[in-house]
Amino acid sequence: MSLFSPKRQEGSDMNEQRASFGGGSGAATLIAHGVRVEGDFSSQGDVSIEGEVHGAVKITGRLSVGSQAMLKADVTADQATVAGTIEGNLTVANHLDITATAKITGDVVCETATVESGAVLNGKVMIGAKPVSKPPKSNAESKPTPQA
Repeated sequence: MSLFSPKRQEGSDMNEQRASFGGGSGAATLIAHGVRVEGDFSSQGDVSIEGEVHGAVKITGRLSVGSQAMLKADVTADQATVAGTIEGNLTVANHLDITATAKITGDVVCETATVESGAVLNGKVMIGAKPVSKPPKSNAESKPTPQA
């Protein structure tokens, strides 16, 4: 039975339908080819982007950027595979896969990465460092201010 079928089969429930359609409770959110999202986008699960996103993207799961996708956004994810175009900074907490069709214009920070031959990267790349969500305080900020 298709998730979009108007008839409900006897003995089935929506969870069974979701499992057959999206691979279970860990099903990814899909921004399909031809769809354009403007503004900040966040998700606490896996996300697959095949369309366009303009704004900030924050994913606390695995991000997949398809070969036809176009992101004009600063992107943060736990893990990512990029095959399309990203114009903005990319921060990945763990592993980043950059395929041969990827085009990234912006700074990239990740713990580990795989880059296929043919990929285009224009920006600073830091591999081997855990991304930090907030910059550390400087010594001047951490010392108490003397009272007069």
